[in-house]
Amino acid sequence: MIYNFLNIYSFYKNISCWLIWHLLQSHMGEIFGYHAATIANTLNTPIIVFTRTGSMAVILSHYRPFSTIFAFTNVKRVQQRLMLYHGVMPIYMEFSDDAEETFSRALNIIVDKSLVKEGQYVTLVQSGAQPIWRQESTHHIQVRMVQG
Repeated sequence: MIYNFLNIYSFYKNISCWLIWHLLQSHMGEIFGYHAATIANTLNTPIIVFTRTGSMAVILSHYRPFSTIFAFTNVKRVQQRLMLYHGVMPIYMEFSDDAEETFSRALNIIVDKSLVKEGQYVTLVQSGAQPIWRQESTHHIQVRMVQG
């Protein structure tokens, strides 16, 4: 009786660990979207996100951050679709193979349009299952100062 109970307990423990891991994997974008919006609200910074599908910009929009979400995309159709979401300003831009070069170009675009000022901080979000500059899915939040 005790042996069977331990086997059943072990079985359910393994299923529970798998279920928790699976739920975290499937909701990682939501988790990062929530925390990016919270950071941006706390620091009063706009959000910059780079996207090919628009999914992270949509997730961020659902959390209604106080500041603008600048969604940079290299897909015209995604830019058009993102215009429908609250707080999202989609900007079409070709991505470079180098992430830092793309970040600099994006910051220059929004500075030139007087959407942010030099010396202001921005929250930079990189996330998604379809990585732009990475070999695998990863999530990253940075707070950066805009420099000229």
